Order: sequence, then structure tokens, then C-alpha cells
Amino acid sequence: MKRLLLPLLLLLSACQPLAPRVEGPADLEAWQARQAWVREITDWSLEGRAAIAAGNDGWNASIDWVQLGEHLSLKFSGPLGVGSASIEGTPEAVEVLTGDGERFFTRDPEADLYWQLGWIAPIAHMPYWVRGIPGPGEVGLLEIDAAGRLLRMEQDGWEVEYDTYRLLEGDRALPRKLEMRRGDVRIRLVVSQWKLLNASGSN
Repeated sequence: MKRLLLPLLLLLSACQPLAPRVEGPADLEAWQARQAWVREITDWSLEGRAAIAAGNDGWNASIDWVQLGEHLSLKFSGPLGVGSASIEGTPEAVEVLTGDGERFFTRDPEADLYWQLGWIAPIAHMPYWVRGIPGPGEVGLLEIDAAGRLLRMEQDGWEVEYDTYRLLEGDRALPRKLEMRRGDVRIRLVVSQWKLLNASGSN
């Protein structure tokens, strides 16, 4: 389907001072309704798999993620411990336990994850991106499908693409496959199970 450039002012909100470039056969009302529903899901968990590549290095891991409000508990479990790590905290500060048993605390997760683990992850934005909505701040691009679901976006130097969604109930869906890219870092997530833990998000 031919992609059309849509009126940008319709997607402006108080939390986004600059309008993103919007593409796709988007249903803007469905997109706004979807954002409102997703933002009500403050407590949730997921299980799945991650494939992480950084330069010439790459590894696979299972992923177990619990999000309670802003508090994140994220565990990567790689084969024989390779690529294993536990990340816990808030967007402002996290504690990391590596597969080698080393523990460190950081207020700059992206930089310190690179030096400690050899790869970076957008910790502050990932709880939003994995649910299929932008994180706080400016967004460079939004591509939305006819059902109001996000297909691709650019934010803070990262490009995020959504392959498939998993239906939860009715026409409500959360991402099943997505990929985050920045430079030579590529993080692919495949979600096998979503659980919505707060009542407002589970209706």
C-alpha cells in the first residue's frame, strides 16, 4: 500500500514538543486510542527470546522481564552463561549483575553496559518500545498501519521495527517481534508470552 505523509499536527501531544514525521496508511484515531490503552498497562511481564549483535559478536538468550511502574527487572539467560545478565532498577539508575557474577550500579546504563558487557541497550525507552509506543521525548519518525499499530519509529538515535503483534483480547495486541538498531548494535526480541498485571490494562 502506498505510504502517505500524514498531517503532523494531529499527532502532537504535550509530551512531544516537536512533531515527528508520520508515514503509513495510519488510522490516527485508532493510534491515539491504542496509545491511551497501552499507557494504562503499567504493570506487566513477558517471556521470550533475545538475539543481540554488537559488531562481529553476537549471542542468543532467553528473556524474563517484569515491569512494575517505572521499576524494571530484566534477566537475560544465555547458553552456558554466555550473554547472561540481570538488570534491575529505574530509568534513572540500574544495578547490573553479569553472568560472571560481577555487580555494578550505574546512572548511565547505555554507556556502562557497553563497557561492562560489550553491548548497549536503550534501558529508559525499552519499557515503552516493547509495548509498541514511543518513549518520552522527541520522536523523529512514526510509521503506523491501518489498525493504528506502530510499524517503525526513530528515537534517540535508535530505529525500532515491529514485525508482528500478538492478539491479547479482541483487537487489542502487543508486539510479538521487534528489532532495535543503533550503529552496529542490533537487538531482536521475540515475545512468547505477555501477562498484564494491573487491572486497568487487563480489561
